[in-house]
Parts: sequence; C-alpha cells; structure tokens
Amino acid sequence: MRCPALLFSVLLLACDAEAPKAEPAKAEPAKAEPVKAEPVKVAPPKPAPDAKEACAKIVVFAWQGAEGAEEGVTRDEAAAKSAAEDAREKLIGGVAIDGLAATSDEPKTRAKAGAMGTYEREKWPEKYAAIKDAVFGLQVGEVSAAVKLPHGYVVAQRCAVEKVHTRHILVRYKGAKNAEAAIKRDARAARKLADKVHTEAIAAGADFAALAKKYSEDGSSERGGDLGSVGRGMFAPAFETAAFALKAGETSAVVETDFGFHIIQRVE
Repeated sequence: MRCPALLFSVLLLACDAEAPKAEPAKAEPAKAEPVKAEPVKVAPPKPAPDAKEACAKIVVFAWQGAEGAEEGVTRDEAAAKSAAEDAREKLIGGVAIDGLAATSDEPKTRAKAGAMGTYEREKWPEKYAAIKDAVFGLQVGEVSAAVKLPHGYVVAQRCAVEKVHTRHILVRYKGAKNAEAAIKRDARAARKLADKVHTEAIAAGADFAALAKKYSEDGSSERGGDLGSVGRGMFAPAFETAAFALKAGETSAVVETDFGFHIIQRVE
C-alpha cells in the first residue's frame, strides 16, 4: 500500500515548513495627560480716583483769535483741535507731557512744564472749569480727551498729588513781581542782603521763623515764613525744584524767582 508512504511525506513536509510568525503585539496608544486649564487672571479693579484733590498737567493749543492767543499763533480752530488730538495720542503712547508742554500756547503752564497745579475740587480755578470733571474722572497717569476752552483746546494728564511743607524768607528788589513801591533796592543789593540772611539761617541754633519775621518781605513773615503744605505746580519752578529737593529740616541755598530771592526751609 502507498498510503503510509504518502502520509510520511506529508508529515515530513509539515516538519520542514517554517512555523508561522507571531504578529508583533500592538502597543497600546499612550494615554494623553489631561490638559490643565490655566486659571484666568482677572485684573484687580482700579481704585476710584480721588474725588477731593487732583494734580494736573496740561498742554494748550490755541487758534488765531482765541482768548489771549499769542501773536505767533496762526492756526485756525480746526487745526488747533487736530493738534490737541494728536498730542493726546502721543501721551497715551507714552510720550512725556513735560516735553510736549514746551510747545504749549499758554505761557504760564508752559514755563512750568505743563503743571497746572494741585487743587481741591471746590477750589479748582475758574479758568479751567471745563476740564475739572474730566481730570477728576481720570486715574493718575491717564489722559483726557481734548476739551475746548476759550483760550484753546486743552489735553490734561492727571498726576500724583505730592506736597511739600516749607517756610521761606523773601528778599525783594525794585521791579520784582509783586514788589511794593517802598522797595527801592536793586537786584544786586537784594542778593547781598539775601546772602547775609542765608548765613544767619544756616548757623547752628538759628531760629528760622524768627529770621523770617525779621527779614521776609511777603505776607508769610507774620507766620514765621510758613507757606503750609503745597502741592506740585503751585510754586514758581525754581522754588519748587529747590523745595522738593530738600529733606525735612534742611535749608536751601539762595533761590531766585520773579518775586525776588528766597531762602527756603523744608518743614516736612
């Protein structure tokens, strides 16, 4: 019979055949880590602006024919408004108002790098009544819209209230601002007297208030030269610079302003 031989051959072929290869195990897909949501940062609410007192710096853009406009002003009203709006954009963009104020069309605030002063709401100057609500609605550093006043379009920036308490001794000369007719000395003689008073004021044990009552030629003399606590923008520029540079108890060198020669002592 041929069956056993055939069976043997089939078995032999089966043994020689390669065993089927096992399929590689499929890797389990990595499980994605859950994404942690970042907490939403909420900016803290801004504090309410000080409703009692505000410091402001301004830039004024007059037009030809505006109240008190200088002779060099030739732009029309539309151009003045446009210039004010352009200045506002620059201020919002970070340009310092002190530099822009050098182009202001108002001599008084231009001389003080734009400083209008520091006022309580009830004592706000009538000249700037139209910008009062705008300024008191601003945070420190914020800029108002351009506001039309009789003397020009005004852009205001609110500044931090900083005060200095001083007393001073003022020596006037003929022709100085607010000098009485009785003042006959010239500027040179006034400076000489101021230097003498300064030497007395800085001497050990000097009583500044007593010296002010003796020498000072303004209304504060009866109070020992006490000017009270005054905010930025209220003094003549040279006086303000010297006053804020002092430490409590220190006395300045002789400082000249349009009013005469000052010796300043910082109280606090």
